[in-house]
Amino acid sequence: MSIRGLLFSPVLYAVEMLRQAFLPLILALAVNAQSPQAAFYVVAHVDVPPPNTTKTIALLKQYASDTRKQPGLVRIDIQEEDALPNHFAIVSVWKDKAAFEAHQGTPETKRFRDELYPLLGAPLDQRPGHVIE
Repeated sequence: MSIRGLLFSPVLYAVEMLRQAFLPLILALAVNAQSPQAAFYVVAHVDVPPPNTTKTIALLKQYASDTRKQPGLVRIDIQEEDALPNHFAIVSVWKDKAAFEAHQGTPETKRFRDELYPLLGAPLDQRPGHVIE
């Protein structure tokens, strides 16, 4: 069955959505086992109309590359949904909330947002938080 076939198979689609839902938790546990309460996690959902997919992928790759140079970053991953290849998740783990807030004010992050916003099909959905023990 093709990935696009997942849209027509409710069971396989549900399994895929659960896998994607647990990706941040698995990443959180694997990345920062020593001090999870200090770490700060952010999952941002990026949805674009299909014609903007290629440009968005290039922009996301540049953003991840720029972000990997930022102090306080533990890890960043960009996920593309299998069933909806124009939907993405940016999963980042920061040393602490202050490191993330500093990142928000960098020229690279501001440039990323300025270039991303015209491409969006839905508002940027950013969800910062921490691990619950």
